[in-house]
Amino acid sequence: MTTTTATTWPLPTVPRTAADVWAASYPDFVAMINQTNVMPGAHATVNTWALHSRIDRDSHVLDVACTTGFTSRELARLTGCTATGFDLNQDSVALASYNHRTLDPALRLTYCQADGTTFQPDRTFTHIAVGAALGFFPDPPAIAKRLLGFLDHSGYLLAAPFWAPDPLPEHAAAVRRDVFGITSPMETREQALALFAGLDVLHQADHQLTPEPDDAIEHYCASTIDRACAQAGIRDPAVRNAMTDRLRHVKQATNTLRHHQRYTVLVLRYDSRTYPARYVEQF
Repeated sequence: MTTTTATTWPLPTVPRTAADVWAASYPDFVAMINQTNVMPGAHATVNTWALHSRIDRDSHVLDVACTTGFTSRELARLTGCTATGFDLNQDSVALASYNHRTLDPALRLTYCQADGTTFQPDRTFTHIAVGAALGFFPDPPAIAKRLLGFLDHSGYLLAAPFWAPDPLPEHAAAVRRDVFGITSPMETREQALALFAGLDVLHQADHQLTPEPDDAIEHYCASTIDRACAQAGIRDPAVRNAMTDRLRHVKQATNTLRHHQRYTVLVLRYDSRTYPARYVEQF
């Protein structure tokens, strides 16, 4: 019998060749390198959500499409809340649990593998964090409405959707499709915010994205891949170099999109007595 400890790498296999690295799907690559996969705005967005939705130790948060656990982990660190995360990718869920055990096991976190279109939690939540994840679902309006059924009668939805003021040029659309696997058209601001119609807007702030300089990308890639190789016991220089090259490629793709995308940080309140009607003007 195999015993899992706090420091045991949770994935059943590690890449043996450079070809293995490049053959992995994007979600599998995120798990392979234990990338700290974040929503737009990262720590700043999490802090905004925590403050404006008044998360505290009595709050119960659902982290939708949690990947390696950043959102739920950081909200719990900031506020002491309880959090549950789910993701379709089993490897990402394993890494979220691994990061919980290795970084701060005292946090009250639970992770599970689930499909958001069929997921049925055994409780309701005070807060649901979706970040920019709705765009990865085949029917974003349907999943947005479905998630509201998991909220307390006066719960909060925390979002940070990407959008673009103009249609993406073909080279940027190709990057979004080929690197990240997103085939749906890039939403406008109106389309992105329409997913949340009928919810009370407690906080809303539009943000521009700034491309990262090359030295910042190199530092990020070296930090992430050094950690992943140490955690997974990867010593082959060819594999390490392939992991670094692919992550650099991902970050450069992100930079391409940053020239065209924007995002909006939202704190939204669900009131079961009035939803989906709206009686308060938006300014």
